[in-house]
Amino acid sequence: MFDPRGTQTLFRTLSRNHYNLLKMVDNKASIILTINSIIISLIMGAMYVAPETEKMAIMTGAKILRIFSMLSMIFAVISMLPHRYLGKKFKDSGYKGTLYADNFATKSIEDFRKEFERIMSSGEQVYDEMINDLYFLGVVISRKQRMIWFSTIIFLIGLIATAIVSIGQGLNVL
Repeated sequence: MFDPRGTQTLFRTLSRNHYNLLKMVDNKASIILTINSIIISLIMGAMYVAPETEKMAIMTGAKILRIFSMLSMIFAVISMLPHRYLGKKFKDSGYKGTLYADNFATKSIEDFRKEFERIMSSGEQVYDEMINDLYFLGVVISRKQRMIWFSTIIFLIGLIATAIVSIGQGLNVL
C-alpha cells in the first residue's frame, strides 16, 4: 500500500540527513585546517626562538610535523570543495542531475523548463529523480568523508612520527 505522506517524510528526512552530513564534513575539515594552521604557526615560532644549540635537534621533528600537517590540510581542503556529480557511475546511470544547481545553471531557461516539465510529468518521474539525486549526493558525501578520514590519519601519522623522532633524539617534547 502506497502512503504518499510517508514517502514525502522519507524524502524530507533523507534530504535533511544528507545536508547534515555535508555540514559535518565541512565542519570537520574546518577544524582540521584550524588545528594544523595553529601547529604550523607554533612550530615556526618555536624555530625562531629556539637557541642555536637546540635548533638542529628540533628541526627534524618540526619538518616532519610541518610536512604531515600540510598534507593533512590538503586533504581537508579537497573535502571542502563544492561537490560535483562525476565518475563512471554517474555517466552510466543516464541521470542528468537536473535537481543539482551546478548542473542546471549551465542550461538555458528553456532547456531547464523542458527538463523540469519532463520530471513533473508524472509522480513516478518526480520520485525517480529525487531517488537518483539522493543516491549521487550520498556518493559525494562518502567521497568527502573518505578525504576527511585520510586527512585525520595523515595528521596522526605525523604526530606519531614526530614523537618517535623526538624521543629518539632525546628531546622532552612530549
